[in-house]
Amino acid sequence: MAEHDRILVGIDGGEGGRAAIRHAAERAGRSGAGLWLVHVIDLAIATGVFYPYGYSGLADQIREAGATALEHAEKEAAELVGAENVTTTLLDGGVVTELVHAAADSTMVVLGDERHHGLSRIVTGSVTGRVASRAPVPVVIVPAAWPDAREARDARMVVVAVADCDTSTDLVARALAEAVDRGGGLVIVHGWDVPAVYYESTLGQLDAAGLAADARHQLMQTLERARQLVPNSAGVDAWIEVRRGQPARVVAEATKKAALLVIGRRGHAFPLRRLGGTGHALLRESACPVEVVPPVSSTP
Repeated sequence: MAEHDRILVGIDGGEGGRAAIRHAAERAGRSGAGLWLVHVIDLAIATGVFYPYGYSGLADQIREAGATALEHAEKEAAELVGAENVTTTLLDGGVVTELVHAAADSTMVVLGDERHHGLSRIVTGSVTGRVASRAPVPVVIVPAAWPDAREARDARMVVVAVADCDTSTDLVARALAEAVDRGGGLVIVHGWDVPAVYYESTLGQLDAAGLAADARHQLMQTLERARQLVPNSAGVDAWIEVRRGQPARVVAEATKKAALLVIGRRGHAFPLRRLGGTGHALLRESACPVEVVPPVSSTP
């Protein structure tokens, strides 16, 4: 196994980390990649910024607890993919910074979700959202309660959310490749709406049916271009859904019977191309794992 031919799994010691291991193991089984389990100890957060690191050996106890969590995760992963396909690393530093830096030495990052109480999110921020916004490789966020592929309602259906119908070939190709690997189908979803403040002045003048038909036509063209990029994709069944509604709600509804949702990062958010508001909402609301794909080119 080459050093970069591995999936980085963020270990948090909780159910989210275990769900991430299961999902990463399933993908590794299809791709032949190894699993790289990483736990990051951020002492500034773990002990509190006003708490002395050396007090009663607290820092050492925290590191020991992190090493123990990593050891347990290694055993779980070894049962799924074999011990020879698992490596582990314990890092000190900022969680987001260290995970994003380590991502460059992997093909993908898989993290468990962190749907914890609001106060905790205010204090620490969203690790998953920030890693997904910055990593140079795709990042998958797995709901803690997500079952493995054998138990999922439809372990083969892939949904891809498209915001710009005319410039999403690479994103659709990524989702299509996933559908090929899973032996399943693809659903391309585009949600659109007019902000409420403009309803009276704008909505009555819109040709909603015409807009939907135009979007569908563009997405069909995008799909055909994507098929040319993905070997063995001609036989993949694909459906196009164009719905009026708040985009995050439209896409979240489509994930209820899916095994994976694929979304893209903003290609125009210079210089870091961050995840937008809809993307962050989907990390919280999707009923299935979400793969966030960084922009890879300007392919239309």
